[in-house]
Amino acid sequence: MASSPFTLAALATSAVPGLTVSALDMNEDRSGEFVSARIVGDGRDLLVRVPRTPAAEVAQSAELLSLAALAEGARAALPFAVPETLGLTRAGDSRAVVTTLLDGARIDVEDLESDALLLQSIAETIAAIHALPTALVQQGGLPVRDAVEVRAQVARLVDRAQRTRLLPETVHHRWMEALESTALWDFAPAPVHGAFTAEAILVADDRITGVLDWSEFAVGDPAADLAWLLAAGDEVFESVLARYAAISDTGHVGWIRARAKLYRELEVAEWLMHGVEAHDQEIVSDAVAMLDRMVDRLTKLTSPVPIRTGLGTAEVAQLLEETPEAPDGLSETAAFEALDEDRMFHADTDFIEPLDERPTEPGTANDPEPGASTETPDESHTDAQDPSEHDHADPSETADPSEAADREAAASDEGASEQVTDVIEPLGDEPRKR
Repeated sequence: MASSPFTLAALATSAVPGLTVSALDMNEDRSGEFVSARIVGDGRDLLVRVPRTPAAEVAQSAELLSLAALAEGARAALPFAVPETLGLTRAGDSRAVVTTLLDGARIDVEDLESDALLLQSIAETIAAIHALPTALVQQGGLPVRDAVEVRAQVARLVDRAQRTRLLPETVHHRWMEALESTALWDFAPAPVHGAFTAEAILVADDRITGVLDWSEFAVGDPAADLAWLLAAGDEVFESVLARYAAISDTGHVGWIRARAKLYRELEVAEWLMHGVEAHDQEIVSDAVAMLDRMVDRLTKLTSPVPIRTGLGTAEVAQLLEETPEAPDGLSETAAFEALDEDRMFHADTDFIEPLDERPTEPGTANDPEPGASTETPDESHTDAQDPSEHDHADPSETADPSEAADREAAASDEGASEQVTDVIEPLGDEPRKR
């Protein structure tokens, strides 16, 4: 494996014919997954990277497809810069990839304040990604998942975690309640970054200047790109969510909030599965401890559960800051492993990852919407209730159809989605950086 800046510079000249390197320096890769160097070539700042692990190579392959899909026209519509792939070459058993190096400083999500000017730019950046044409993603050979497939993907993760026999029944029931809420999963899919965190953005003068880490670019749930903000606290999350909702038409804000909190919590399940699949007992024990803390907090909830009851995001962030951030094995990007040079720069619609599983539909006529807890403390949870339950009211209780319609209109999506938020209030731990 290339380990010196001179070797990486030589690889860069091989990847980009005619490139003249005038300066170079080793670059700190914050993920630890790549060996990289900053070089100055032909008057431009460039970055050359070689993956250290098979997982990093798969992620790099996926990112190459994503960057190729983001053609010049798409990039012009974005209020930030995206790396440009200039070339690649073999590097031992792996490859070296040369891209443009973007300017900007890094941030820590915990440092964000609710009145920070940067929050507007964060909302605009996420909204701009979600406004890209879905055809751009599909024609680029990237994953395309509708709401049913996203729900099925979450169901598979919960099922896999349950089959380890390490997932507490209280937590499992909690997640199943969210899965059973039809209204929660009624959203319009959109292009999503898929790995949007503070690690993926570069800033200058209170604005995002560049976005990195495009390996999970796909069509999916817009709420997934907002989940990381929960680490900054309720006020920051709500501030960005309100700004985002004002400029983006991606569904009711209450349901977006609820799904974002669910995704945040499911990171613990992903961490558990990573440990199980890697046969790493330390990771497994860490994940189990997080799940136990989730149970402790769930059993403190009493019935009935008031709207927006649950652990505050500030407390969640304190729990999550020590937890590793890990991908769910290679399941989401394994299809990119056999990537060749032609596919890196040409669309291939056959490269879309199939998802043939679907979540099991609820067995009752009324889709439960989360809100109530169980009878015993050690199985305390909040039951899912669907806002559509108003449609199934006893006729004897609604003599006048017009009055029933008025009541149904008054029971807006806001109240229903807030109750769902209670059920999936993030109680888990965030994966640590490895």
